[in-house]
Amino acid sequence: MSTEPRPSFSRGRKFVVGLNVGIGLAAAFALVVMVNYLAARYFIRAHWASSAQAKLSPRTIRVLQSLTNNVKVIVYFNKEDDPDLYEQVWALLKEYKFASPKIELELVDYLRDPAGGRAIQIKYRRGDVADKNMVIFDAAGSPEYVRATELSEYDYEKLLARESSEVKRTHFKGEQRFTSAIFRATHPRPLKAYYLQDHGEHDLNGTQTGIGYSALVDVLRESKVKVDSLSLLGTREVPIDCNLLIIAGPTNPFLPDELEKIDRYLNQGGRMLMLFNHAVASRPTGLESIMAKWGVAVGNDMIIDKENTNDGGLSLITSGFGSHPIVKGLLRQRLFLVMPRSIGKTQSGIPTADAPRVEELAFSGPQSIAATDFSGGAVRARPTDRRGPASLMVAVERGSIKGVSAERGATRLVVAGDSSFLANGVIDSAANSDFAVQAVNWLLDRSELLAGIGPRPIAEYKLTITAGELSKVLWLLLAGMPGLVLFLGLVVWARRRK
Repeated sequence: MSTEPRPSFSRGRKFVVGLNVGIGLAAAFALVVMVNYLAARYFIRAHWASSAQAKLSPRTIRVLQSLTNNVKVIVYFNKEDDPDLYEQVWALLKEYKFASPKIELELVDYLRDPAGGRAIQIKYRRGDVADKNMVIFDAAGSPEYVRATELSEYDYEKLLARESSEVKRTHFKGEQRFTSAIFRATHPRPLKAYYLQDHGEHDLNGTQTGIGYSALVDVLRESKVKVDSLSLLGTREVPIDCNLLIIAGPTNPFLPDELEKIDRYLNQGGRMLMLFNHAVASRPTGLESIMAKWGVAVGNDMIIDKENTNDGGLSLITSGFGSHPIVKGLLRQRLFLVMPRSIGKTQSGIPTADAPRVEELAFSGPQSIAATDFSGGAVRARPTDRRGPASLMVAVERGSIKGVSAERGATRLVVAGDSSFLANGVIDSAANSDFAVQAVNWLLDRSELLAGIGPRPIAEYKLTITAGELSKVLWLLLAGMPGLVLFLGLVVWARRRK
């Protein structure tokens, strides 16, 4: 009798088991490949953190989804200069890349890679010291630049109060700047603005502080708006290619035919930035009557707000804003105005369907006075002058008028009671330049560049512990955790010995 053990499986059984294992492995491999294929093309990113610092706004998503050409994004940074800012920039731009396949992301650390940094300087002609640490957005040879200095908001209160020598960064404005830069890079054709002259307005190309407007020209150029001067004397009309008419601080009256041309331009769907000046608060220029037709009341006054000034009342620093898209992104910021006049809504009855929609943008404080006594070259308040918050600027919009050809679309105006706040030197104060950009974007109906992408607060987490608690934490990390691993190893060894 044979003593050889019988095989547990026959050859046929072994073949069947092997075949099943092979098929299972092949199916598992195919499943892994299929899942990775689908994940690479149809993925969803979920933000689980409560702050969701890198989550993109719906407006940014719309801009990215509308891209038809590739946009090369070059992070030209020295990481060591500001590691925290660099990490925020890089993390946010990776979200842009995940949101759109048209975004090409590249890092050039000019300190660690001098050759790469030099190549960027030559290609984009950026040789100045100020051109370090920036993000370049290049779409088909139309580059836009966002510098590191534009990406943060700071809290200077403790520094000014001499409570601290440090300036604290409070908000990150990366998404605002990056989305605007992408839109500008992919829409390279500049729009046309005309700057009206002949009435004592600010010098368009002047470089004088507080008077010239060359800084505003630079701001508009960065926003893809080309500015030319304009005269309406004689037979000249507002040009057909005028996307925006700017009138800033006229001190002399307009001729009747000039006013008629401006009124006709607005009725045809024109866009206008109108900035009045305190110097003619007691002398009408003729523009006041046109503004009244559009529901705007131009005050013959000067707003004095001694609770919100830094020079006794000549300037006015306001953080009181309405809810209009122009100022929605300026929350927590301020405007620095110089002797502003009141600009508000006219007091009218029940508005008609085609009446202009007037929305007040910024306000003075509750203790302000609308002074009307200009005798002797000084401004004084009369006992009868209005007290309380005053509107300082408005936005006006109206669709086409029945029976009038609106060749240019819906009419839009931004009217402010100060023109000096956008002059050289002053435009860089507070959020003045941001307001100028926002106002122009709204007037030109560039909603993709309007606020709605707010600055993101920078969260801080502080842990306060005593010296004894710190000692316990150190012992836990240095001895407790390694000791636990050693103890578990000894337990496993002892069990195996048994």
